[in-house]
Amino acid sequence: MRHFNLVGLVCSLILGWSHPAPAQADTPRTRMEMGGVRIGMTEAEVMKAIQAFDPSARLSSRSVAYFPYFDGVNDLRTPDFLDQLSFRMSDGTLGVWFASPPSEPRVFAVVRRASLSRPPGSDQLLAGLQERYGPFSARSAPRGGGGAMVHWNEEGKAACASVRGKNGSLQPSPNAMGMLVPPGAVKVLERLARQDALREALGPSRDPVRCGTVLRYEWLNEPVGHFEAWLVDQGGMVAADRQSAQWVEQLTAEARRKVSRQGTTPKF
Repeated sequence: MRHFNLVGLVCSLILGWSHPAPAQADTPRTRMEMGGVRIGMTEAEVMKAIQAFDPSARLSSRSVAYFPYFDGVNDLRTPDFLDQLSFRMSDGTLGVWFASPPSEPRVFAVVRRASLSRPPGSDQLLAGLQERYGPFSARSAPRGGGGAMVHWNEEGKAACASVRGKNGSLQPSPNAMGMLVPPGAVKVLERLARQDALREALGPSRDPVRCGTVLRYEWLNEPVGHFEAWLVDQGGMVAADRQSAQWVEQLTAEARRKVSRQGTTPKF
């Protein structure tokens, strides 16, 4: 389990979305971004992208984390590593999560919350989103009072956060939020895969590493005064989490061997 040290204010963010449109398709990951931030960016690239997107944006917290382990005698910990950056934007907040060691610290998730001073209608917002990202992959059924959930799924990858409805069209999965929000999303994906709940997306392999990136927007009212959004590389975060677990196991084994070698035989 990773442990966290927070520096400064802690901010998260989320983005929202709008109303249905007819076309359904998948999106190249190169077209997916949020606030200028893309999956795989470094910390320096994120800072540059945020400033280009919103010159008034300010870093509100930079949190680091570490992994604890035990050598049989002493409690040990890994060096601190970058976990999350949080920003205050002109219209809300934005959070960025980075892969843990031994992977390079690159972006695997972005979450944004925004409040709109001049709320657009759902159709207007969705039209703008489709102009930016292309046709959506999945959307929720229309509901009273407005509001919608819309997904753009990565082209060529398993759409683990979507399910097929009775009419044959893709819809956001009821489990989608649990599969997107760090840090618990990895455990949710692994559990659902073991339970065969992702068979429609993964087929017989049942390995969530095959899950693609998903871009999700959600809003609740009409007109849209507030939205939340997520951009998450689901398969990438599962792979990084597994590599971290193996790394900590190796560190633990090495530390235990070191303690064993330093031991002395008592006088009998």
